[in-house]
Amino acid sequence: MSNQTKSINLDIDGMTCAACAARIERILSKNSDVLDSSVSFPLKLATIDIIENSNFQLEEVIESVNKIGYKAREAQEENEHKKNKFNLYVPILSILLAASLKYFFQSGYDLIAYTLGFFIILFLGRNFHISAIKKLRHLDFNMDTLISLGSLSSLIISIIPVELITSTSISINDNKMFLDTGAFIISFLLIGKSVEDRVIEESVKTSESIKSRMPKTLIVLRNNKKIDIPIKEIQKEDLFDVKAGEIIPVDGIIVEGKSTVDESLLTGEALPIRKDVGEEVVGGSVNLEGLLKIEVVESYQQSTYNLIEDLIRNAQATKPKIQKSLDRITQLFVPLVLFISFSTFIYNFIFQDAEVLDALRNTIAILVIACPCALGLATPIVLFKTATVSKTRGFLFKNFDILQRFGDINNMVFDKTGTLSSGIFKITKIENPYQDITEENLLQLVSSLENYSQHPIAKSIVYEAELRDLELLPASNVKETSGVGIEGFVAEKMIVITKNKNSNLPSLKIMIDEKEFILNLEEESAIDLNFLEKLRKEKNITILSGDKEDNVRRFAEKHGIAEYYSNKDPEEKLQFIKDRQNNGGVIFIGDGINDSPAIKQADVGVTTSSSSQIAQVSGDILIYKGGLETLNEVFNLSKKSKFRINQNLFLAFIYNTLMIPLAVVGLITPNLAALAMALSSISVVLNSARKL
Repeated sequence: MSNQTKSINLDIDGMTCAACAARIERILSKNSDVLDSSVSFPLKLATIDIIENSNFQLEEVIESVNKIGYKAREAQEENEHKKNKFNLYVPILSILLAASLKYFFQSGYDLIAYTLGFFIILFLGRNFHISAIKKLRHLDFNMDTLISLGSLSSLIISIIPVELITSTSISINDNKMFLDTGAFIISFLLIGKSVEDRVIEESVKTSESIKSRMPKTLIVLRNNKKIDIPIKEIQKEDLFDVKAGEIIPVDGIIVEGKSTVDESLLTGEALPIRKDVGEEVVGGSVNLEGLLKIEVVESYQQSTYNLIEDLIRNAQATKPKIQKSLDRITQLFVPLVLFISFSTFIYNFIFQDAEVLDALRNTIAILVIACPCALGLATPIVLFKTATVSKTRGFLFKNFDILQRFGDINNMVFDKTGTLSSGIFKITKIENPYQDITEENLLQLVSSLENYSQHPIAKSIVYEAELRDLELLPASNVKETSGVGIEGFVAEKMIVITKNKNSNLPSLKIMIDEKEFILNLEEESAIDLNFLEKLRKEKNITILSGDKEDNVRRFAEKHGIAEYYSNKDPEEKLQFIKDRQNNGGVIFIGDGINDSPAIKQADVGVTTSSSSQIAQVSGDILIYKGGLETLNEVFNLSKKSKFRINQNLFLAFIYNTLMIPLAVVGLITPNLAALAMALSSISVVLNSARKL
C-alpha cells in the first residue's frame, strides 16, 4: 500500500490542436517515473500518474514540456479558465487589414501594405511560427508547420524582386500580391481558432459552474480554536458552520441544528431532504434553512463531490483508442503533405513549364488546404462534452473507450438481490387465526424484536412498522441464530421468529408464547417494467443470482426475462462471466462485495451509489443518480457520442480527400484554401458542441 499512485495535473499553454496534445503526451511518457499520462486539448490540461513515494521531480517534467515549445505549470484549483473578451476582435481586424493590402499596392502605397502584411503574418501569426520552429528542432511536424510554411513562403515571395523569380514578362504586382495570400491564411485561421476557443470555453464554463461556487477557504473549530484554512486542508473531526443557502463543502455529520438540504446535484433527489442531529450530509449539497454545525467525516480529497469531480476530470482527460490512431495518422500525414507539395511544384515548373508564381501559388495552396486541424478536433471536444453530459444524467465512466464498449456489447448480466430487486420486502398477507391480537399489535411485537437484527427482511419489517407509526418496544434476552431466526422477550411475551419451511415463497413463522402466525412477504423490485422492456429491445438480458431458484425464477418470469441462473457463489459468477466472454463482450451489473470479481472480469462493470465500496472501485461505470433506469441514458449517450465522432471524422476525411486533389491540379487558390480549412475546423467544432 506504500506504493499507491498519485495523479498530478498540469496546465498547458500553447496547444493549437490535438496533435500538440499528442506530442506533449509522448514527451511525458518518456519520463521513467511517469506511469501513465494523458493530455486533453479542450481542457488545456495534462494528467500524469506517478508512484506516490517515488523520486519524481515535477520540475523536470515541466522543463521537458517547455523545451518543445509549450508552457507547463502545476494546475491550481483556484485558477479560473482564462477569458479573452477580445478574442473575436483580433481576427476580424486581421482580415480587414488583409483585405486592404490590394488597395494599398494598387494605389502605390507599398510601404504601408508591407507594414500591414508583416504585422499580420509575423506578429498576429507568431504563435504558429514559434510552435513550428520549436517542433522542427525536434524533427516534429504538425498543422503549425504547414501554416507557417504557407504564410512565410507567401511573405518571402512578395519581397523578392520579380526578375529573380522568372524571366517571363509579368505584371510587377503579381509577386507582391502573394503578401495578401499569406495575410489571408493567418486571418482565416485566427477566425477558426477563435470560434474553437469560444465553444470550448463555454463547455468548460458549464462544467465548472457548480465548482466555482464551492468555498475556497473555511473557518473551522480545531483544538478549541477557530482557524481560517484552505478548503483542501480540512481534516476529520474539524467542526464548521454552514448558513442557510450555502453549499456544504465536505461530507460530515450534523452535531447541532436541523435543516432541509438539497442533494439533487449528487443524488438526483428533487425534493429537499430533512436532516437532524446525528445524520450525515454530503459535500456539494445545499443547506436550505437554518444554521448547521457539522463535524467533518472525510477529507476534502475524499468527499463525495470532489470524488465525482475527479472522476469526471479523469474521464475528460482520457484519450480513446480512435484518437490515438488519429494522432499517429497526423504524425505521418504532415511529412506526406510536404512531399506532395514539393513534388507538385517540381512537376508543374519543370515538366509542365508553368510560370514559377503559378507553381508556387499551387504549392502554397496544397500546404494550407492539407492542414489536419479538423481531423485532430474530431474526438477531443466530443469526449469532453460526453463526460460533462454524463454527470448531469447521473452516471460517471472511467474512460471513453469503456463508454463506447457499452454501446457495442449486447450481453447484459444482472445480479438480482440489491440490483434488480431492492432488498426491501413488503408484507403481502398476515395469517392470524386469533381474535385477541390485532394485526397492528402483532406487527408491533414482531418489529420490536426484529429491530435487533441486521437481516434485510428484519429491516423491512421494522420499516413497515415505522410507516404505520407503531412504537417499537424494548426487547430482552434476544438471541439471533444466523440462517435460522431470532427470539426474545417483548412486553413479557416470548417471541420466536423463524423461516417458514412449508413455503417456497419468502415467509416467516412467528410463535408468540404458544400461538403461531405466518407473515407472507414479497421482495420489491428496484426497477420498472418499462425500463426492462426498452432494454430488452437493445440487449440480451440474463439474471445471475446467489438467491434461491424459486425466488429467481419468480422474479424473472414477472419481468419477462427468459435466461436466469440461481444459487451462484462469487467463484461461480466469475466463471460464468469468463465462459460467456468466449462468445462476445459482457456487461455485468452488480452491487455487493460478492459481485466484485464478476464486475472486474466483465468487459464493462456497472455499479450504483448504493453498491458496496469495493464494488464501486471494481466497476467501470458508476450510476450515482437515480436507479438502473439510468442504464438507458448510458446506452443512448454511448450511441450518440460514437455517432457524433463518426460524423466529425466524415467531415474531416471528406474535406481532405476532396480538397487536396483539387489543390494539386490548381483549382484552389491559397486564399480559398485558408478559408476552406478554417471552415472545416469550425464545422467540426460546431458539430461537436451540439446537444448530445
